[in-house]
Amino acid sequence: MLLCVVFCFLCALVGSSPHSLNKDSLVISEGSFQHPSKLMKRALRECEDCACGERNEEGRVVGGIGSSVNAFPWLARVIYQKSFGCAASLINDRYVVTAAHCMKGFMWYMFRVTFGEHDRCDRTQIAATRYVVKVIAHNFTLDVLSNDIALLRLSSPVEYSHAVRPVCLPTRKVPENLYTDTMATVAGWGAVNETGKWSCTLLEAELPVLSNEACRNTKYNATKIKDVMMCAGYPETAHKDACTGDSGGPLVAENEEHMYDLIGIVSWGYGCARKGYPGVYTRVTRYLDWIKDNTADACYCKYCKLMESMWKIVLVIVISVYIVNCEEGVQNGTETTTESTTEAAATEPMPDDGEFYSRKCNCRCGERNEASRIVGGVETAVNEFPWVARLSYHNKFYCGGSLINDRYVLTAAHCVKTFMWFMVRVTLGEHNRCNNTHRPVTRYIIQVVSKNFTFANFNDDIAVLKMNSVVPITDTVKPVCLPTNDHKTYEGVHAIAAGWGTMGEGKNHSCYLREVELPVLSNKACKSGKYTANMISETMLCAGYMSEGKKDTCQGDSGGPLSAERSDKRHEQLGVVSWGIGCGRVGYPGVYTRVTKYLDWIRTNTKSGCFCSA
Repeated sequence: MLLCVVFCFLCALVGSSPHSLNKDSLVISEGSFQHPSKLMKRALRECEDCACGERNEEGRVVGGIGSSVNAFPWLARVIYQKSFGCAASLINDRYVVTAAHCMKGFMWYMFRVTFGEHDRCDRTQIAATRYVVKVIAHNFTLDVLSNDIALLRLSSPVEYSHAVRPVCLPTRKVPENLYTDTMATVAGWGAVNETGKWSCTLLEAELPVLSNEACRNTKYNATKIKDVMMCAGYPETAHKDACTGDSGGPLVAENEEHMYDLIGIVSWGYGCARKGYPGVYTRVTRYLDWIKDNTADACYCKYCKLMESMWKIVLVIVISVYIVNCEEGVQNGTETTTESTTEAAATEPMPDDGEFYSRKCNCRCGERNEASRIVGGVETAVNEFPWVARLSYHNKFYCGGSLINDRYVLTAAHCVKTFMWFMVRVTLGEHNRCNNTHRPVTRYIIQVVSKNFTFANFNDDIAVLKMNSVVPITDTVKPVCLPTNDHKTYEGVHAIAAGWGTMGEGKNHSCYLREVELPVLSNKACKSGKYTANMISETMLCAGYMSEGKKDTCQGDSGGPLSAERSDKRHEQLGVVSWGIGCGRVGYPGVYTRVTKYLDWIRTNTKSGCFCSA
């Protein structure tokens, strides 16, 4: 973090000796001073159609280094004059929270805040921008570094979108040791090392939260670590940390509702990733009342309305599952039970292998609809890929999938890792997802089965979703074939990926289903590009144009299928869209989960569905 470097850097930007903030809690507004106690106290307003702390997981994170585009939609950049100095977090429609040392000694009217960015060096992308009209700093001094927190009031309310949403504040004051050993995430555009340049693209790192007692037992002087501070990092190995330019940015942790709480603010540290010196953060739970008292004129997103709608949906799903299972039980003459989610293995009894192979349905998988194909290979023909599914979370599209039998959809594990299963909805038979007059086949999810997936390395990025009822097989809704040979590598095969994802980094999702034809690369060739060799495992598959880029999957395509045509003109799925650095960048082909490595696992966990003949 190199606090002194940051401070000196910002001082140099002013060009004159900075004026000091006084040591009291302070409000700076349009050139006048006002104490927070005089701020009008009003009940926090509730907002419609927003939910705080929803991290966009559909993107393509690599080993905890490169963040996905808009993965942290609350993250903002604080710019002084024309130079980026610090980061901040959007907490409601009118305020961001940052570190007080980022504001100390500077003219409030020279600051502006930008939102929805990923590559800050990309001049073609116009970020949402607001000017700062008020700075509310706590009792912060550079000699002690306590109370390193400040609120910035924006010139106008921020409009929420896919790329811009607030982070949650913890719901209550918590004991000092509550977050101890919690894995939290810090993100920012700061320097990649002590002497390195600041990053153009947003970076993230996952860090364990230390107890203050453990932090005081590191190389820091124990008196430096106050109760209002929090430490996070790896003091013994020091391989991850925040650095210069990350100051003011968020340290977030996933809460019980699978949303993200702001638990810390990047404050200070000795160097960057030095052994014995973990990063030090402002402990947000110590300032909840202060934050809310000073932002009472803003519109907060709240859990209550979201949770109320969630439970309504759960009730509907439970009732529908009960009805469906009762009907199946009557038809089959067997007892049934309501199903629940699992991330390890399916809970219901499964037929043995002999029963699986004997269950064949009157349908054919992998039949591509060739009629009225669009010239140019960009937009697909209507229902050309009848197995492509769209996943929505709380009525918002976020990932893709593929129908593999009449009851199960295959997708990426990272599409369901941090989400509540009962909020996920599957639609099939779509082409124009923005056409509200068309009613596609819709099912809710009643069970999620995923492998041992982690965001650290993206291995085993595969999951199967069980739908609440059987899907009728029609001309517009048909399953894709699964491979029959688990040793096939597909090297050199031209495969097709399809989805409604963005048509470029930072762009909007497509309304129409689109396709892209990509050559499958050997893993050796993939490792020879700009990826490091340890990023590409044997359970992954690369496809794309290494030296040209330009064609690729992108945000929103995650979980969707990569399929190839067989000699019988039917399509089999060989990959699941998983991750990559950027979209269509030279040297960075798309990375897919290799389906042939999971054939037995897929069949074992989807036996209750009716497979078409291969």
